[in-house]
Amino acid sequence: MQAILSSIERVGNKLPHPFILFAILAGIVVVLSAILGSLGVSATNPQTEAEVYVRSLLSADGIEFMLTSVVSNFVNFPPLGLILVVMFGIGLADKVGLMSTLMQVSVAKAPPSLLTFSVFMAGICGSIASDANYLILIPLAAMVYYSVGRHPIAGAAAAYAAAGAGFDASLFITVGDALFAGITTDAARLVDPEAYVSPIDNYYFVAVSVFVLAAVGTLLIDKVVEPRLQRTLPMGKDFKTEVVKPELSAAEKSGLKRVGLASLLYVGLVVLLVLPEASPLRNEDGGLIPSPFLRSLVPLMFGYFITIGLVYGISVGKIQGSRDVPHRMAESASDLAPTLVLFFAISQFIAYFRWSELGQFIAIEGSNILQSTGFTGLPLVGAFIVLTAVLNVFMTSGSAQWALMAPVFVPMLMMTDLDPAFVQAMFRIGDSSTNIISPMSPYFSVALVYMQRYKPDMGLGTLISTMLPLALGFLIAWSAFLMIWLALGWPIGPGVYMMAS
Repeated sequence: MQAILSSIERVGNKLPHPFILFAILAGIVVVLSAILGSLGVSATNPQTEAEVYVRSLLSADGIEFMLTSVVSNFVNFPPLGLILVVMFGIGLADKVGLMSTLMQVSVAKAPPSLLTFSVFMAGICGSIASDANYLILIPLAAMVYYSVGRHPIAGAAAAYAAAGAGFDASLFITVGDALFAGITTDAARLVDPEAYVSPIDNYYFVAVSVFVLAAVGTLLIDKVVEPRLQRTLPMGKDFKTEVVKPELSAAEKSGLKRVGLASLLYVGLVVLLVLPEASPLRNEDGGLIPSPFLRSLVPLMFGYFITIGLVYGISVGKIQGSRDVPHRMAESASDLAPTLVLFFAISQFIAYFRWSELGQFIAIEGSNILQSTGFTGLPLVGAFIVLTAVLNVFMTSGSAQWALMAPVFVPMLMMTDLDPAFVQAMFRIGDSSTNIISPMSPYFSVALVYMQRYKPDMGLGTLISTMLPLALGFLIAWSAFLMIWLALGWPIGPGVYMMAS
């Protein structure tokens, strides 16, 4: 186990920062386009029968494009606006303390029989709070487990698995939904310039997945992980630690009640706007798929989180004047600075890929190989998920990994008639499951430090052996659940199925 961990760390540490990685990849695209362009390499698009030639970025037109489109490549990058709007709303609710309070209520107040399930539900849905999910829930779950006589490291493991391995499932529209949808849209436009993937195109599948993963996680913690910890890391009878049960203040309790009331009023208002058949939020036929309503979900979610953030912030005194609102929103936006820097490099790489027609060329040739070998359908789905899970061990940034994979695999699989939103759904399974066994994850050491409060001599090998059953369990169960979903012929989102046709 230690040898495997050392190998993963050694390989991972050799990878450059994602910004540098995409800058290098952009350079490779420039050189490769020049070589293939000079050779007159082309492929025939099976959908349009058009001949697609690779264009050299070192030609006069290519150099002009690279020099004049730097700003527009970044500004028009689809995830940019989406992630900022979503983060402004969710960030306000987070910065006034609403997210952490909800985690405390959902876990600390849970009945003992539902404790593990409550931890998984809170952790999986807590991805909406980003980093706070790990920093709050892991120590909280360990403390609650210890206070009821259960192994605290099992509680920390449950929280870490929920927050990491279940990261891409949620009952809410998250920053990740906006981020992945934007990258997928940009990749899909390498084949179809009119392609659009909405942040809710995976919602049906990922929302139901929350309950499936919570049930699987509960079973693994209660029947596999905790019994093993009781044997291998028994808590000594003389072990003492300060157990502080979080208690909500009167203002926090009042704030939560007001948030509940505001939520009912907001949802009721949206329903009233959508319900009439002549509603402007419906399509021309009076339906909802597709419709302006579905395209408006991001601003509607923004409005919801702004509303509950204001209600809670005013109730607990975190918002005392109008100036506090933009200040809190700016705090949340500042957390995105590293992401925005990364977006700059990614947007240039994808723009070069698109202009040079390398994306279409690789998609056409790759899809031809898949179809000629007969490697399609469920075997292809399983292979793609496994590939994503393996790569995720070495590149734990979901946005960086998807930005690397999407321009290649989304167009290629679109050529085999897979819907780009479905390709994204497959990616989410692999991208989440192995987060918790990667030493490259920034939260791997965070989880270890929290667990060492109870077992100071606990090492990396113990942590990964504790988390491995959860990672494999999530990967297998979630993949199997997707297969069952497909067999039943259900849409993974509003009007979105496995096959584009």
